[in-house]
Amino acid sequence: MVDKPDPRQLAEIAAKAAASKLATDVVAIDVHAQTIITDIFLICSGDNPRQVRAIMNEIDHACHDNGAAPKTIEGNDEFRWVLMELPGVIVHIFLDEEREYYGLERLWNDCPRIDLPDLEEAARAGRAQEYSQDELKDAQQDAENLIVGLD
Repeated sequence: MVDKPDPRQLAEIAAKAAASKLATDVVAIDVHAQTIITDIFLICSGDNPRQVRAIMNEIDHACHDNGAAPKTIEGNDEFRWVLMELPGVIVHIFLDEEREYYGLERLWNDCPRIDLPDLEEAARAGRAQEYSQDELKDAQQDAENLIVGLD
């Protein structure tokens, strides 16, 4: 049986998962002294709805793997602002323009930021996976072109 992570560990797990899908501006805010609804807000951005969905799915898988499945996931119809409720952590995944408009960091700027581990390694792994997917697509296209050329 997997021990459930505490909110700080869970925020790190979610942050690494988000970074692996190339989320940008990943920020963790300690809100436990200001609200009773959660301990930590984790905020990140994606460039488009498809990437926001990929970030959401990766966080969901990582949390399940660590015994902390999301209680609820909202906003996954248009993927402009997805909210994931984890034990002690609320994850906000925004499109860039939505994040700027709602300005959660400004609303909670009196709360301390939580230092996250270096997320660059997770981002590098995500970029490597993205490149290998692109290489696979290129190889498939080359194979299709070769087959067409044999006709």
